Amino acid sequence: MTERQQELVEAAEQAYHRRLRKIIEAKPADLVDRLRVAMAEQGLLGLNMPEAYGGQGLPLLDTLLVIQRLQACDSALGALAHRTSTGAVGAIAVLGTEEQKKKYVAGVCEGRIGISIGITEPEAGSAATAMKTRARIDGDSVVIDGKKQFVSFVDHTHYTVVYCRFGTTGKASDIGAVIVPHDTPGFSRSKGTMNMADELLFELYFDNCRVPRENVLIDGNAFGRLISVYNAERLGSISRMLGSAQASFEHAVEYTRTRRQFGQEIADFQGVQWMLADMKVKLEAAQLLTYRAAANAGASGLPVAVETSMAKAYTAIAAKEICDDALQLHGANGYTREYPLAHRYAEVRGGSIYGGTVQIHKNMIAAAILQRKNNQWKRNDS
Repeated sequence: MTERQQELVEAAEQAYHRRLRKIIEAKPADLVDRLRVAMAEQGLLGLNMPEAYGGQGLPLLDTLLVIQRLQACDSALGALAHRTSTGAVGAIAVLGTEEQKKKYVAGVCEGRIGISIGITEPEAGSAATAMKTRARIDGDSVVIDGKKQFVSFVDHTHYTVVYCRFGTTGKASDIGAVIVPHDTPGFSRSKGTMNMADELLFELYFDNCRVPRENVLIDGNAFGRLISVYNAERLGSISRMLGSAQASFEHAVEYTRTRRQFGQEIADFQGVQWMLADMKVKLEAAQLLTYRAAANAGASGLPVAVETSMAKAYTAIAAKEICDDALQLHGANGYTREYPLAHRYAEVRGGSIYGGTVQIHKNMIAAAILQRKNNQWKRNDS
């Protein structure tokens, strides 16, 4: 890291110890709202958002470094730093109108609002372009009908960027996106299903959901542009995995220096030393792949797809292995809720699934190697 980057990371950690940690440990009912306000005051929201709309204007790489460090401090901080920087708000910052940027990007950076993203549907997971949620323009309104699932953080946000079809061809060119307020008539959500990391995932329902036409982010022939922005969101998620892996590794190093068996530190055993060495190599390799993708994004902040896929495929696996080995080195203690390892493992386990499964990203890497489009759709040879 450069001196400037080191200062940013250290400032983020100092903010955690100085103020944010107290809020987290108090466990108030409105924890997320309090953290939003406090993090906004500390300049930890909208890290890579334009300064014109209240963001910090950081390059993507610097943004990921801060998200990773905050995630290592506490996952609640990593979640908010990611969602307000490399999350759904990024699509509005890149593709939105000036009015949308002033309203939504500024609102997120100031800690006043939160925005989720809705892509996945029951029959459109890895096959995202199979989505059926539809939007039709009706005068000054856009009317949405359909369903989304596995949408996170909806209980703490006010809007969702909903991917939907504006056309009827069934092709990816039909797909666009609408910013849907959660208080819109015709919008509803499920009570949520808890995942392994104790996060609620929601189903969203749109039944003749009518929102102002000015809420249309982009109205068709946009899937490629939406995904190019989504690659930055993927890197934000990856940086959270790195943060959890980093924290787990640091816990393991400290524990092996203090835990004694057979009359000596367990760090004295060669088998333990090899495990720590493997964990460190995996962490460094995952970081370098991720940092390269971010650095090569340049001024646009939009990373190259294949570099994002390589970072995602490797980090998702490496983070699982690092967290699993850290848990193993803690023995029975690591398997309890009294230690943070079980939760860290649960957090990184989702990384092999959300944002495109590891297998899908390997398909994309192979397509780049072979310079061909790998079509997964079943062919009708008859």
